[in-house]
Amino acid sequence: MDNFNYNRLDNNRLTFPRAIFCLRSLLWFLVAVFFVWVVVKAQENVVPWDEADMILVNDTTISPIFREFYKCVKPKLAPLKGNYQNFWYDFTNVISECDSLEAYTALDIRPSRNRDETKYVAFPRKNENLTMVTLGIGHDVSAEIRLRELYPNIQFFGADPSSEINKNLYEKSLGGKYFQYAVSDQNGIDDSVVLGNDGYVQQKTQHIGIDHFFKNIVQKSKIDILWMDIEGNEYPVLNQLHHDGNLDRQGVKICQLNVEMHKDLSNLQEMKLFHNFIWKVLEDRKYIFMKPVFVKWQQFRFIRLFIVNIADQECTDLYVK
Repeated sequence: MDNFNYNRLDNNRLTFPRAIFCLRSLLWFLVAVFFVWVVVKAQENVVPWDEADMILVNDTTISPIFREFYKCVKPKLAPLKGNYQNFWYDFTNVISECDSLEAYTALDIRPSRNRDETKYVAFPRKNENLTMVTLGIGHDVSAEIRLRELYPNIQFFGADPSSEINKNLYEKSLGGKYFQYAVSDQNGIDDSVVLGNDGYVQQKTQHIGIDHFFKNIVQKSKIDILWMDIEGNEYPVLNQLHHDGNLDRQGVKICQLNVEMHKDLSNLQEMKLFHNFIWKVLEDRKYIFMKPVFVKWQQFRFIRLFIVNIADQECTDLYVK
């Protein structure tokens, strides 16, 4: 019988650990390469603070709530600036990361749900009579009724171009005042998207400018709570909320609003309007936005936002701790 070569066994014992060592080294190398790639890609999306940003975040005269909001939101949105489509589709995911800021504990935010969505309300810090306006009633006042149960001292005003169902709901079920208008940025007869018994249809309706509606119909210069779902008319209305906008010039304060923003099916125009509105909000330093929801319904896409005024003293004295 041939003698067994024990040297070969020793060599095998040495080769096996070497193979394990090489495999482990390769794995660690691949992990390191992946980590470097992640860091590089992340840095590609980081937009450095410019001088204006540094001045803003160190400005002690602006609201500390806005400062923390801006520090969180601006770097996340900056890589998307100018790309209207990506901005629209990525917006809610990007800014939802800022919804739990410590600064927001200064606001007593509570939900109020209707049939298909959740509205949000910053509750007052003291017992005062509030003014609430619903623009676009949409055959549903269940969230308003729940809000009234939580805080009874609210006077309700509602506008919708279709009186069918909406008038009875707003006046009899809620106890508010109903007005048959499509609220927009102009007065006169124009197209509106109206909810009827058979769904949404486009028809000619009576329009009223929001400034005229607040000043002459509601007859209030401070709107505590505004809920707005007006099927595309929201953008010309929202433009009037900005610093030196029409409402601002007329002394009308909007303390908080829930708004549904729509996108045209065939072009980028409403994406561009949404993009420009958001950047103007950041520039104004007047509002913060939170609770973003991206909605898919049939072929339509919406974005819902809760927006709070943290600059006008009439609002902050009542709603900010």
